[in-house]
Amino acid sequence: MTFGELVDTVAAEDFLVSEFRRGKTRAFEQIFLKHHGAICYFTAEFIYDGEAAKDIVSEVFVKLWHLRENFENVKAIKAFLYVSAKNACLNYLRRARLVTSHQKTALLELSKEEIEDIVMKQIFDAEVIREVYKAIEALPTQCKRIVRLTLQGLNTEEIANMMSISVQTVRNTRNRATHLLRQQLSGGTLAVALVASVVDVVKPV
Repeated sequence: MTFGELVDTVAAEDFLVSEFRRGKTRAFEQIFLKHHGAICYFTAEFIYDGEAAKDIVSEVFVKLWHLRENFENVKAIKAFLYVSAKNACLNYLRRARLVTSHQKTALLELSKEEIEDIVMKQIFDAEVIREVYKAIEALPTQCKRIVRLTLQGLNTEEIANMMSISVQTVRNTRNRATHLLRQQLSGGTLAVALVASVVDVVKPV
């Protein structure tokens, strides 16, 4: 990012927070869209009841809206969301008498930075996997089917029998699929590594 782009980004964030503080719903929507997924991922780490987790996330954002005049910048908003979600999770587990000593200790000891690390890792992993599967869906029909069967755990001979083709055809098609996937995912090192792990490394015949 160039200095000019950095300045533009900071200015945009300042404007967003200013509009949010003034009660502009469009600004709130942008903040919600940017952070909602992250807070959902974090909450799911501790709350295994899907509906309860959704309620917690909703309450956190409602609280953010009510307290909007107190936030000076995006960093403060993020900190509030993470800490509020952490506290809400702990309160829910206490009320439900579901909290274990391990969960309680884990939640209480999490710093904001550690929370962000958890969330960002989950989001990044999900994005990488989504990117790979999107690329698989774009493959030619036979390539796509062979890759899917490989991911399901079938070996080369099993795939050949299921598709009524030769073992060598399976190997050649899989090699072609791997090449095409690497081309599509050339910009993402981890995505390419994931392709290698699930496509190149297959069960022996």
